[in-house]
Amino acid sequence: MPVRPLRFASTLGLGVLAAACAGNNVTATPTTTGGTTTGGTTTGSDALAPYYLTFALCADSQGPDCTKLRLGDTQLSTTAAGVGRLFSCNAANPGAPGSIRARITWIDDATSTWNLLRKPFLPSGTFAPASGSYTLQEANGTRTIQVNNLPVDGRIGDWPMSRYAALTAIDPNPGTPAARSYSFTLPVAPTVNVTPTCVSLGAIGVTTNGVVIYNAADARGNDAVAHEIVDAHGGHPAQTDYHYHFVPERLDRAPLADGHSAVIGYIRDGFAIYGYKGVGGGELRNTDLDECHGHSHGTLGYHYHATIEYPYTIGCYRGTPR
Repeated sequence: MPVRPLRFASTLGLGVLAAACAGNNVTATPTTTGGTTTGGTTTGSDALAPYYLTFALCADSQGPDCTKLRLGDTQLSTTAAGVGRLFSCNAANPGAPGSIRARITWIDDATSTWNLLRKPFLPSGTFAPASGSYTLQEANGTRTIQVNNLPVDGRIGDWPMSRYAALTAIDPNPGTPAARSYSFTLPVAPTVNVTPTCVSLGAIGVTTNGVVIYNAADARGNDAVAHEIVDAHGGHPAQTDYHYHFVPERLDRAPLADGHSAVIGYIRDGFAIYGYKGVGGGELRNTDLDECHGHSHGTLGYHYHATIEYPYTIGCYRGTPR
């Protein structure tokens, strides 16, 4: 998927902008690490430094090393599910539009890893779309969720990204988010299937913040979170369709009494997706979850979890998608 170092759970979004940002309507002020700043462009050792974030999930020893996250480019399969993989209904499309690989500096091809702390994010600014909406109703065993696909908390980047030449040079995404109505009709008590189902393109679920979730792959089949530039609040547009490929940490708030994360959304098969923490408040990893990125325990039954590791949200549908 935030001034002092802020957590995802803060009033901003993913983490902390390396540049000073005081709120939604503030443009990032370039900072430098050994270089000089001229006309809003940093020259010297790191021109992308103004757009870096820090993350609470990266500040402890519970999860993976955020400077050496496993790259998911080779973890997409159209034939079978597997722990830490994406079982996709669609094959990779290398000719699809996307970021310019030769200009990405935070991916290490030699080790097939990437550095979250050296990836740039689009900051907040003056962009102010319509207010987000989210409604949930349950009746007769059915859960109906309606959203306009804009964040209810109002946290969104300064789209279009074309105002930021350093970012557009890497990822020439021309999109600008706009309201779009989505309606999800889901079972309140979904059934766990023995055989998992592949994950489709487009919206695979929806967060309680009113924004839909896409799977972990970009249009080329690569690791979307590693390759694509998203905003400092976790999302980006496909044309006008704003979405998350991973869960912004600020949505993982107000844990349950046992420290387990609360529900942050629902997947198209009806199962809930929870945040990054398990019972006791410890951060979960792929090895704690099954091939669909979920598990079952206690009164919660089967459910999915977010992780900072690919595939980030779900790896397959454990139930029957609607």
